[in-house]
Amino acid sequence: MGKKVADQIVEMLVSNNVKRIYAVTGDSLNELNDAVRRSGKIKWIHVRHEEVGAYAAAAEAELDGLACCAGSSGPGHVHLINGLYDANRSGVPIIAIASTIGTAEMGVDYFQGTNTYKLFDDCSVYNELATTPKQVPRMLQTAIQHAIHKKGVAVFGLPGDVSAMSAEENVTSMYNYNSETVLRPSDNEMQRLADLVNKHPKISIYCGIGARGAHDDIVKLAGLLKAPIGYSFRGKMGMQHNNPYEVGMTGLLGVPSAFHAMHESDVVLLLGTDFPYEHFMPVKTKLFRLTKNQNDWVEGQS
Repeated sequence: MGKKVADQIVEMLVSNNVKRIYAVTGDSLNELNDAVRRSGKIKWIHVRHEEVGAYAAAAEAELDGLACCAGSSGPGHVHLINGLYDANRSGVPIIAIASTIGTAEMGVDYFQGTNTYKLFDDCSVYNELATTPKQVPRMLQTAIQHAIHKKGVAVFGLPGDVSAMSAEENVTSMYNYNSETVLRPSDNEMQRLADLVNKHPKISIYCGIGARGAHDDIVKLAGLLKAPIGYSFRGKMGMQHNNPYEVGMTGLLGVPSAFHAMHESDVVLLLGTDFPYEHFMPVKTKLFRLTKNQNDWVEGQS
């Protein structure tokens, strides 16, 4: 017998720089587990609970890009949920391999069968189930693309019997594009922001993880404005280092310095964040924002 579907999956993960699969071994995952052993190019990290595996994959994806976890049919799927919710809400790219009961047992209320579509729908950016070897390479490639570009969890459903079948090569290109989109405000919005900043002497900056790629530019801006820089928990790694203007975190986790810096400012610039803790926002000073009103951007106040 030639290459199995499980071998093909491992090869695709390796080619996308996935170094580990965090999982608890179960019957429906046996073929994948053995393919990892035969490959020797990827590690099977055995965890005590699938939830731990999902959290571990989320942490690795945060630090190193695409990561992978897996859970076997029934309990394994359900145990993944908490970690996958966290990963999807945090916007980190994960491939979650949900191995299922065999295709012959589907639709007959079989022992430990789950509806993967319903189960993972609310914590994923992609959620499909392969039932033939021909679907596998193209579907896994699509899952990887969704995880990378939509920055979330891609669930790849894999019946145990399909993973043991002979692999079929895909007729389409297997190249995964890792392009990054650059977004910027319109010139009109930038000018309004510049006018706003120029009118007020006391400016502070608050950054989330969305600003992590702009560290040097934000520090330079803070130097020009003499503005303190606060940040969120997830924005800390991108903003704290080599930053003479940093004043720490604020929010549910934070320190007084960042809190007071924002509250004593005339204008707070929120960069790369959807800051959810409204009770930590300034209320006694003016908080300026740009709001859209009848296709025109106007300066608002709250």
